[in-house]
Amino acid sequence: MKKIITIIVEVLLVVTIIFGIGYTAYQYNWFGIHGYVVEQVQSKKVTTIKTPIKKVNTRYDIRNRLMRQTQPNLQKQGFVSVPKVGILEPVFNDAYSEKGLKAGASYANRNEVDPQGKQVPVMGQGNYGLASHNFDDGLTGFSGLQQHYKDDAPYLIDGQRHENNWLNGKPIYLANAKGIYKYKIAKQVLVTADDVSVLNPTQTAQVTIITCLFPSTQYRIITTGYLIKTYTWEKAPSRVVNYFDLTKQPTNAHVDWFNPGTEEGSNGDAGGTKAK
Repeated sequence: MKKIITIIVEVLLVVTIIFGIGYTAYQYNWFGIHGYVVEQVQSKKVTTIKTPIKKVNTRYDIRNRLMRQTQPNLQKQGFVSVPKVGILEPVFNDAYSEKGLKAGASYANRNEVDPQGKQVPVMGQGNYGLASHNFDDGLTGFSGLQQHYKDDAPYLIDGQRHENNWLNGKPIYLANAKGIYKYKIAKQVLVTADDVSVLNPTQTAQVTIITCLFPSTQYRIITTGYLIKTYTWEKAPSRVVNYFDLTKQPTNAHVDWFNPGTEEGSNGDAGGTKAK
């Protein structure tokens, strides 16, 4: 009996050690393990649905679920989707409060020309600024826009800032009650946290997405995309409309350790269609 107990203890000890090593390897991205897992999760987060949406009312239902007001004292502006990295978040009207950033993405509109942010940005026009937290997990908020987990490179190497093109050509979609706006990513650059010039007004319609760099959080990753197409809800391709179907797509605004809350996508209340 004593021998059996000794064997069991030894097995449990080995399992504990293996689990501990595996967990540490994942957390610290040894051998790129965390990065690989994140890539696999990201690739499966967005479901590409090509089935035609023939009924206009179905499109309106998707839009109405999207625009449902979900946060007290915040006004929902719409949603942002970056399918390549599994981002689908609501967009609210306050990037300058913790409440706004904890709810999801928010428009950012304070710049050198309008330091108080009095001008309300409009999707599909001028420079539409967006901000959301980088939760340093590759999955929540705008974390997926940083190429490597817990690694400043290639944005910051030996104190020198570099442009990054790993997402160039990939689409960013914004959606509101009026329609869907398709932007194409042109570049990622790195700026200091106090550089608001990236939000200055532009004649060209673009989206400017702001999120922290990890671990050097004094910097911000700026992802810039230029408008290439505007769709009405009635005429948008079914594949694009389905990116915003909250009954089928998971959202990624919340993480339990920082901003717990109900997701609006299929991993939460599915646009209000699931009972609480």
